[in-house]
Parts: sequence; structure tokens; C-alpha cells
Amino acid sequence: MALYCVISPGGSPGATTTALGLALTWPGRVLLAECDPMGRRVLPGFMADQLRGSAGPGLLGLAMAAEAESGAPVPLDDYTVPIVDDDRVRLLHGVRDPRHGCRLESFWRRLAEAAVARDGDVIADLGRVGGRDTPEELLQAAQAVVMVLKPTLPQVDAAAPRLDALKGLLAERGTAGLCLVADGPYGAAEVERVLGVPVLGELPHSPSEARVLSDGARPRVSFKTSLLMRSIGSLGRRLRSAEARVSEAAPAVQRVAL
Repeated sequence: MALYCVISPGGSPGATTTALGLALTWPGRVLLAECDPMGRRVLPGFMADQLRGSAGPGLLGLAMAAEAESGAPVPLDDYTVPIVDDDRVRLLHGVRDPRHGCRLESFWRRLAEAAVARDGDVIADLGRVGGRDTPEELLQAAQAVVMVLKPTLPQVDAAAPRLDALKGLLAERGTAGLCLVADGPYGAAEVERVLGVPVLGELPHSPSEARVLSDGARPRVSFKTSLLMRSIGSLGRRLRSAEARVSEAAPAVQRVAL
């Protein structure tokens, strides 16, 4: 099936929250893979009071198993746990200790291959990108990459060079787009003009609903039909649509103030 990556330019704009929301609203079988070398968020947050049984060794354990069996297929689903009861949405939880992130560098290519070959889509949360520990092999294998950011000058400034590098990695193999969290003074058209990348979705600034996904807060009865979850669902449909492509005529990145 397909691999979709969720990234951020830094500054905690809500990439993990968005990736989890995408998984929960995805219209088919999907795996949420926490591939941020700086550490996991879903297991101690959203799933803190929901996990039944052991979470297993997760991503680090999978990497070690793959290293021990270098010629065998990566047993991806053996290291996942269900996020919802019907087993349609599963989680590969990430590293707990950022010091273990360096052990994953040689594993990203094999994980990318396993994700693309999996029977069901994979959403990979890569967190902040642009450093030496960025899982570039996952970005290169992705059908689509969405950068989550707030429409503020610091986040747009940080996004520009990272999007430049991303365009080089994707070439013509995948598409790139933006997801704006409405917590800033600028609109989608202004951000698109400056960054030269289309806005695929806009999420409301809804701290109470976001805390359900990020911290495991108790949801209200209306959570599943909230504007936040409906907006994330719309983003997922755009990501899976052939219309969500970057035009070859998109303007070059402009490093100027909005």
C-alpha cells in the first residue's frame, strides 16, 4: 500500500497530534509508526489509559530483530499494538530514550520498504526534520508528505529550508503539502505564496480536543464529530487523493517576511 509522512519544522506545532488524528479517521487499515528519533508520544499520551496488555518493544525492538535477521523480511506487524478495538488502526510505538535514536539510522531503509509493502497504509510521524538524524529514506519512499506548522513568521522561516531539502528528496516520486494549525496571524494563501507548497488542510486551534490526542485527556461526547477531527479527516482525504500534488510550476521558495 502507501506510506504517508507527517513532519514539522520544529516548535511543537502538533505533528504527532495530527498524525494520530489521521490514523483514527483513516478510511481503511492503517498503521501509525512513530519514527521521530527524539522519542515517542502516543503510548504515554493518548494510549496511557487504553492499552490492554504489554505494548512490546516497538520500533527499537523491530530494528534489533531486523538487524539480527538481515536477510529476512521485516516482521513489521509483529511489533505493533491496536489503537482501536477493531484492530483496524495499529501503532508501532517509537523509542522512549532519544539516545537510542542513533540505533535506527541503518534501519530506516528496510522500514520504508516494509511500510510500502504492507497490506494497509502507513502513516509515519517523523517529528522535526532537517537534522542529521532525519529518516530521509522514509521521506524518499513516501507517496505524500505533509508538514504541520502554525502560520507564524518563526515557523514559516524554519519551514522554508526544510521544504527546499524535501523537494530534492521527493523529486517526482511523491507530493508535499502543508497543514496549518490556525494559531497565527497569516492565512493559507499568504503561506502558500511564500513557501511555494500547497496547503492541503487547515486545523482549528482547539486545545481541549487536541489534548485528547496529545495527552490522553477524557474526550467529550462530541469529540469524534468535532471540527478538529472533521478537519483532520478532510486532510486525510486530500492526502489520498490524486489531486493532492505539487504543481511543477509552483514558485520557488521566497525567504521574505509575510
